[in-house]
Amino acid sequence: MELSKKTKIGGLIKKYPFLLDYFVDKSPKFSKLKNPLMRKTIGSIATLEQAAGMGNIDIGELLLEITTQIYHHTSDNITIINSNQAPPDAPLARKERIELLKNIVLQLHNGAPIDEVRKEFLTLFHNVSPAEIGQMEQKLVAEGIPETEIKKLCELHVELFENSVAQSARPELPKGHPLHSFQEENKLADIKCRELLDVIKGANEPLEFFAAKPGLIESVEDLAKIIRHYERKENQLFPVMERHGLTAPPQVMWELHDDIRALLKTARKAFATDDTKGTIDAVQNLVVSICDMIYKEENILFPMVFETFSEDDWAQVYSGEKEIGYAWITPGTEWKTAEYPAATQATQTGKITLDKGKLEPLVINAILKSLPVDLTFVNADNKVAYFSQTQERIFPRSAGIIGRDVDNCHPPKSVHVVEKILKAFKSGEHDTAEFWLELNGVFIHIRYYAVRDTNGSYLGCLEVSQDVTGIRALTGEQRLLSWE
Repeated sequence: MELSKKTKIGGLIKKYPFLLDYFVDKSPKFSKLKNPLMRKTIGSIATLEQAAGMGNIDIGELLLEITTQIYHHTSDNITIINSNQAPPDAPLARKERIELLKNIVLQLHNGAPIDEVRKEFLTLFHNVSPAEIGQMEQKLVAEGIPETEIKKLCELHVELFENSVAQSARPELPKGHPLHSFQEENKLADIKCRELLDVIKGANEPLEFFAAKPGLIESVEDLAKIIRHYERKENQLFPVMERHGLTAPPQVMWELHDDIRALLKTARKAFATDDTKGTIDAVQNLVVSICDMIYKEENILFPMVFETFSEDDWAQVYSGEKEIGYAWITPGTEWKTAEYPAATQATQTGKITLDKGKLEPLVINAILKSLPVDLTFVNADNKVAYFSQTQERIFPRSAGIIGRDVDNCHPPKSVHVVEKILKAFKSGEHDTAEFWLELNGVFIHIRYYAVRDTNGSYLGCLEVSQDVTGIRALTGEQRLLSWE
């Protein structure tokens, strides 16, 4: 048998199980090898050279001692290959790096102390690219780790990778480029967060808090505009990421968006109470979470998409941004890009035969836009095929969602409900579903309808969302024209 610094430690222990005791006795750093899962995962990738680095052992000494152990236990002949024959410090292949990253994060998932895991991480990696972090999250989801669990790990693995994330050189982006707009919003959000934290520090006593409260409420409402920033990510950035196979990072980040939305709701409610400490804690939790999101975007998400997206991709992101809107900024016009094909306006003159009557596509489109409801149609393949362009939308929509899998258009925590509805519609078990909720003082009624042809075959699902705040408040009668 040949033995070299490139020999995988897991395969070696599998062939010679007695080496497990040798490694554990050699250094406490190898005690993790007692765990069968660790031997199967990291052991299948880590080489003896890497193991020597973890245990602060000379690789030549390690090879000689392993050879001696094997000879005493089996009498097998072992040939040590001159390590100089292999390229010195040959870097791990990208696939191996991602697998190692995944297994290190799994250790955190299984409860390993972050300080202990960090030592192993720093031994194996000098830097990690944002794309590798995205692909690592992708592998975790593919192997059954829910996005909610990865979200819990997110703070830990960001802390683990801190100062090790390789920042690829990015040119100064011109004003108007989607990434420039996101970053400008982050700069303003960071300033607003720091100003809020400064105010909080001086408002711990009831009298001080009472004096600062009106300004705090105003500042929180101003900071709440960051939600528009997240909505643009969800509707414009995430669909393009999914097209590149990056489905896990958007879902994990959407979970974090929803956490911030929940913290904003908690802060707003806290202002209506007399609990000074509870209100300050609620505002502080909101601000810290927004600051953490800025760090994740600037150091992981934005470098990841910059490395991945083409100019055509950025044109698609840009094409629907105005429909969603911006937080605090007005994008510049320096960035020029090829026009992304927008949805074709219905201008055909030929009439479409309906159950009763015939209408031109232009008229049908105008009718749908005039309805006081938001309509979204998902076809039989669960792809978003249409949404109405009403003047004031209840939920943000843009052309970026057309053709997108409907599962990816919802926060991860509600996807199971969407899937349950569509399954029941397709099977014919149900034809309708409805929900209602209050959102920022607005009462919203949401209904889902199974759309079928005359033979009962399923064509898709129609979502109808309506602000019924005014309707809900109606009493008595109105029989006269309100204009007069």
